[in-house]
Amino acid sequence: MAIGRFSAQKGFGLLIEAKAIAAPALPNLHLTLVGDGELRRQIKGLIDKYGLGPRITLTGWQDEAGVRAALDAAQALILSSFAEGLRMVLMEAMANGRPVIATAIARVPELVNRYAGWTVPAGDAMALATVIHALSQMPPARLAEMGRAARLRVLERHDIYHQASALAAHFREAAG
Repeated sequence: MAIGRFSAQKGFGLLIEAKAIAAPALPNLHLTLVGDGELRRQIKGLIDKYGLGPRITLTGWQDEAGVRAALDAAQALILSSFAEGLRMVLMEAMANGRPVIATAIARVPELVNRYAGWTVPAGDAMALATVIHALSQMPPARLAEMGRAARLRVLERHDIYHQASALAAHFREAAG
């Protein structure tokens, strides 16, 4: 699954291209796209062009409960963006115990390691398709293990109490 605004920098077109590359080897793999935006018509056009209509669901915009339900139902989250900062949806998926596939942009490689998921070069549909295929072939126990590792990693690096404590320590140090 993927979550985000349907805009150029989010890479949904690339994700659909990667799904098309992987589709012959993975006829039962389903992709859910949660979001909406100015490129919805273009994304739908790509889905139709590649004949992926039965294999991709466009849910449209979802509220917090809808996003949570989609994450709960997903095996993994895919972030195919070309440019942006550390994505909250990436951290939410990891905190929800989901392995992730993400493009190696901005600070993403600092968070996503080989125990929690995969990073791929931005704009590389073949690399994305290869990793999607690898994920689909993993036994459920290994995916669950990766999900646990993802959760631990995001909590150790982005826990609000830890971050607030570290910030307070910096203030105390600066104040002398």
